[in-house]
Amino acid sequence: MTDPTLQLYLPSFMVVATCLIIFWNQFRKFKPFTVIAGTKERIFQYNRMKRVSLIFWIIFSIFGIMTIIYSVVPDLYFVFLPLDKFHHPSINLMGLLIMLLAIVWIFIAQINIDKELYKFSRDIESLSAMELLHYSERMLLSGMLVLFIGFFTTITNIIGLLLIAFGAFAYISMFGTKSRHEQY
Repeated sequence: MTDPTLQLYLPSFMVVATCLIIFWNQFRKFKPFTVIAGTKERIFQYNRMKRVSLIFWIIFSIFGIMTIIYSVVPDLYFVFLPLDKFHHPSINLMGLLIMLLAIVWIFIAQINIDKELYKFSRDIESLSAMELLHYSERMLLSGMLVLFIGFFTTITNIIGLLLIAFGAFAYISMFGTKSRHEQY
């Protein structure tokens, strides 16, 4: 895959991923959350829920800046310490396929979050709605991590490698060390 083609596809993938993550509320046909029971505890639990962690926002933003620089001002791309040895058409195509998989993954995660928020808002306690919602949010963050791996595979550089390592560490520290019941 040539550089002009990548310079076209990468911003496209970034725009689609941004729309799925940031502007999802405008696309979905979901009623706003209302607390039926009205207890302070349920309101507090809902307010604790965040779709994307701040760490993942920062990493996503840096990959966005990296994509803009790679596509618009490729002469400044050296700032990210590129690994030219891995700049091969088949590796780039594999990275784009990973990003496509991640976008589908994020889309499914957003649908699951909306479904679980609906259950949570309707006070369906027998389904353990809070735990299912947490699982769906974890699925969204893992989809973002796969998206980061796709960006790194497509435009391989040292900064991208460090960002993925930091994101994986953050993901493991958020979800990997705690048992399911300790997370709530």
